[in-house]
Amino acid sequence: MRNRRIRILFTIIVFVFALLGLILPLSGNVNDISILRFFPNINLGLDIQGGVLLEYSFDVPEGVNTSEVVDNVITVLRRRMDNAGYTEAIVSEVVSGGESRVRVEIPGISDTQRAEELIGSKGKLYFAEVLEVVESTTTPEITRNRTIQINGEEIEMYSYVKDSNNPNLWYRVKNVFEFGDAPFQITGLDVTDSVASLNSQGAGFVVNLNFNNEGRQKFELATANLINQRIAIILDDEVIIAPVVRERISQGRAEISGIESMEEAQNIAVLIKSGNLPVDLVKFQERTLGPTLGRDIVTTIINAGIIGLIIVMIYMIIVYRWMGIIADIALIYNSLLLMGVLSWTGAILTLPGIAGIILTFGTTVDGNIIIYERIKEELRIGRPPLTAVKFGFNKVFSTIFDANITTILAGLVLFFLTSGSIRGFAVTLIIGVLGAMFTNLVVSRLLLESTSHFLKPEKYVKGIVVEKGGTK
Repeated sequence: MRNRRIRILFTIIVFVFALLGLILPLSGNVNDISILRFFPNINLGLDIQGGVLLEYSFDVPEGVNTSEVVDNVITVLRRRMDNAGYTEAIVSEVVSGGESRVRVEIPGISDTQRAEELIGSKGKLYFAEVLEVVESTTTPEITRNRTIQINGEEIEMYSYVKDSNNPNLWYRVKNVFEFGDAPFQITGLDVTDSVASLNSQGAGFVVNLNFNNEGRQKFELATANLINQRIAIILDDEVIIAPVVRERISQGRAEISGIESMEEAQNIAVLIKSGNLPVDLVKFQERTLGPTLGRDIVTTIINAGIIGLIIVMIYMIIVYRWMGIIADIALIYNSLLLMGVLSWTGAILTLPGIAGIILTFGTTVDGNIIIYERIKEELRIGRPPLTAVKFGFNKVFSTIFDANITTILAGLVLFFLTSGSIRGFAVTLIIGVLGAMFTNLVVSRLLLESTSHFLKPEKYVKGIVVEKGGTK
């Protein structure tokens, strides 16, 4: 009885979680293709709804291998897209007239400014001491300045840098920290990780920073001398954020608080985490893209999947009767769960992702068939319906678990060792298989145990007598 109550509780919690992901206004998307119009919180990929194309050129210093620079730029931009949740973004090299350029195609986004913020035109990230903040419609001038050499690079000591969100707000910053034995800079190379999260100590959201060993020492020295002063985090000559130092930070971990929205926190975390680009990028062109495939073709593919799903559901009812109805309920439950998780996570759905969803439909039905055949065997040897259900699930648990775990492991390999469309397929596959395992072993069992009196043992063993209460 206790186990049954636990199953009921988990089933309800998971269902409510998925349902909230579908009905809450989590995004401003408007999906108008086939059944996807009922799931506005799911972001659609480039091949379904189009997106933004940005192309950048760059100058490679003499004596530097161009192919290596291009590979490094693609790697950094690819990481920025993945960290921002745009796993279906396409980052590729384009060669025209002997000149190499980098093209970035981002699905599910129509704001080119937002796209440029994620990519970064130069990609030089560094920390600087804030000396003052002024408002001006023009760039303020530094009247007296000097340069200092760090690691062979001449760096101007002072500069005015504008706020990334307010073009009329300028920060006068000191680009080099002069604490300790020698002047130093803190750059993106000193940061190992940057993660956005909910502020557990108060309102709003935070960004948690982790530094490498060298960065930890430099950041500790800087924060120890700048308590109650601001340190600006600068990317592409724009201030991303300028938090106030509250205390000396010595553990190599820092928390930036006071961020109002999760989207802003994630954007800041992505830009900090992505690191520095090896060269300066200059925007060559930008334009919006329509769907790669025609809208009619996409609609046909989705509708074909729905028709196939309905045929499978009818087949299950014909062959397994009441157990088939339970299988169909479990299939619908898993579908809503998958869509809910995609909505909550903001994952981008493309045609390969739809293929992953359809594959999980088969996984869910296949698991139920294995379970039902085992239950039928238990009924044939004369066990009462409720006992047959319990024995059936107990005996196939390891089989279902092992089969799904191997599929999940394959999906994890695809997720970590690939990118783009294949990674999107892996995401839907992993979520769907986990959902299938949950619905098979928890939801289906709960429903069958609660309705075992609807099973008819006499259909499997001729001459069996069934007493009231489901015992023979």
